[in-house]
Amino acid sequence: MTPFKIGTAPDQGIEQPKAWAEAFFTSIEQLADFVDLPPQSLKRSERVKQSKVQTRLIEIHLLLRRVRPWFNSDQATWAWYIAEPLVAFEQLTPSEVIKKFHGSGIQALNDWITERELGGFN
Repeated sequence: MTPFKIGTAPDQGIEQPKAWAEAFFTSIEQLADFVDLPPQSLKRSERVKQSKVQTRLIEIHLLLRRVRPWFNSDQATWAWYIAEPLVAFEQLTPSEVIKKFHGSGIQALNDWITERELGGFN
């Protein structure tokens, strides 16, 4: 298994939750919570390959990739994702935005990032 690194292509075209958990020093259960997926969907290899699971992991990987230049490391980027309250989202962290709003939360975060990239400061 190739170690997870933000911005690199997943091993064999499949996002590997175990690699994410190792890279971010967390458990599969915590990772599942942070990406709003059931833990079993990240533990069982046949479920990891399902389109719903892969879509969510790819969406979050792309989100992390967009903000990675703002930070000094992949771990700092992940810390932002799981712990940084965002004023524009009523002090929810990015992972909480996704848990609360699911796919529309990912879109809202991408819109927010675009606004930051264009010079907005909220």
